[in-house]
Amino acid sequence: MNIGILIFSEPSQEKYSSADRLVDAGKAMGHNVVKLYEPHLSFYKETIAHDGKPLPNLDVIIARPNFIEEPSLRLHVIEALMSHYPVVSGLGNIAASKNKITQHLLFEKNNLQCPRWGLARRSQDVRRMAKEIGYPVILKVAFGTHGKGVFYASDQETIDPIAEYLSIRDGNPMIVEEFVAEADRKDLRIFIVGNEIIAAMERQAPEGDVRANTSTGGIGTKVELTDEEVALAKRAADVFDLEIAGVDLIRSDRGPLILEINSNPGFKELERVTGVDVGKAIIEYAIKQK
Repeated sequence: MNIGILIFSEPSQEKYSSADRLVDAGKAMGHNVVKLYEPHLSFYKETIAHDGKPLPNLDVIIARPNFIEEPSLRLHVIEALMSHYPVVSGLGNIAASKNKITQHLLFEKNNLQCPRWGLARRSQDVRRMAKEIGYPVILKVAFGTHGKGVFYASDQETIDPIAEYLSIRDGNPMIVEEFVAEADRKDLRIFIVGNEIIAAMERQAPEGDVRANTSTGGIGTKVELTDEEVALAKRAADVFDLEIAGVDLIRSDRGPLILEINSNPGFKELERVTGVDVGKAIIEYAIKQK
């Protein structure tokens, strides 16, 4: 079978797409796997070209949306490809998954339990909201990945310069979120393919940090999920209509709470910790969608 891996970056910036693992997994299963770089694609009438040459015959394409900016000028590529090929991780609700503000609004709309949060654009409103939620708090920007754009504020003295800078830098609304102390700076990364949980791990933030992302130094360990955690993770993937999703939860005194959902979850550390061949699971799922 001929499989394409769609990467939304130049080759030099594809590190977080996990494309190499998918290529290796596909080839190990006897398939021909090629990388497609979104900036190299062009569309004219019925012709789709990559590096100026017509796309090869492909049975299925797996999209890896490894971008963090506003998605409206990126996702048209998937839509155009879907007119000609089956695309795993097609449109779904990738746009919503890329915007943490939209994520939080959908959490609330669909009763997906999450830490208490508020939304404000002005720094003085951020300060007021943080006081109402209660310090310490987490401050988040709309677009970010691998823990970038996530700030811990222990008091007003800490939050003021952060909020003032962010309000000047881009003027976008900021999320003010409850810091759940009993989670002990740990979270759960749950990897879902086709609404089935493939693997999960607990991540511990490094000393001096609250971000448990393994890309920023967090340490992963294998974990057993409760029925409640399984149900919340699957429901989140369903709400966002994502075929491949990384759902991040924390354990709190009031049950599991969702932090965010990722439409381009990495899985290198997850494979190491759990021994699960996530790349193979994605390829197997993609083949079934042909």
